[in-house]
Amino acid sequence: MTETPQKKTGTILEQQGLIHSNDIDRALAIQKNAADNKGSKKRPLFGSILCELNLLTPVENFHALKKNKKLISLQEWLVSQKVLPASRIAQIQARSAQTGIPFLGLVLEENQVPKPVIQQMLMDLFHIPLRSISDMVFSDKKRQTLSSIIPADAAARHQIIPLVLKEETLLCAITDPEALNFIAALDKRFPQYRFTPVFVSFSGFSWFYKILYQKSFDPRDAQEKAEDLSLFQDFSVKISDPVREKDRIVLLYEMYEQARQQIGGTIRSGRKPAFLQFIQKEYQSAIEKFQCRTVAFSLEKQGDRIVISAIPIKQET
Repeated sequence: MTETPQKKTGTILEQQGLIHSNDIDRALAIQKNAADNKGSKKRPLFGSILCELNLLTPVENFHALKKNKKLISLQEWLVSQKVLPASRIAQIQARSAQTGIPFLGLVLEENQVPKPVIQQMLMDLFHIPLRSISDMVFSDKKRQTLSSIIPADAAARHQIIPLVLKEETLLCAITDPEALNFIAALDKRFPQYRFTPVFVSFSGFSWFYKILYQKSFDPRDAQEKAEDLSLFQDFSVKISDPVREKDRIVLLYEMYEQARQQIGGTIRSGRKPAFLQFIQKEYQSAIEKFQCRTVAFSLEKQGDRIVISAIPIKQET
């Protein structure tokens, strides 16, 4: 019997010892009720339901989905929900690579998307709220403790900053979802603390960084000076129907061209139709070879070229 994608996610989480089998059934029932509810606009994500039920933390959810290539990226969500076109997203991503300001930070700073939409997106995808850092009250007495848990260099590199420590719970501000992997590492290093993340704007992060560490933050100082394509290499899109999901292929194309230009490739035009055909062909080849329905496409740098990788997402039987 073939498992649904939601059931597959639940199985992964169960195998990692994060939830039990009855938790899967409970979450699936809630998801089905939401889908059957005519007044409901959309079905909540499986992991988000588990977080809402306090069966899983947002950090555990992100880490597990990222590790198993089942995470929906901000870029993919914005395209699939028709919030921003693929070309705009690729432009923002290129500026992110140049400035060191995370994609989410630029979207917020430039008012690319209404704030309520972003707030809902972050809750839907990660079950983590967007907060205003001006609401936080800094205690100078906690400076040494906070900076010892997350030193200035680590805070700059991962764009994560400790805000408030109260009753062994440490509230941390992040500007990018990738920082959640660092929080997962912190959780193992400091088992005595419970790390609770919130998203904040890039300007808010920079402001609080200066207050805590008593020096200014420049994202370019935290960037590696060598060719850094991590912003593109972390990106992938999952395709289950190349015809209906053409917008995702267009996003992949835009990101591919931006990555090429970042390593010195020339600007090319008129190649989008050929790229769409190429992905459709690769998709068909992958599903026939691996007997799957979904294929994840990502970008890799090989020498002086950017290549497309296709990874089959197999269904459990």
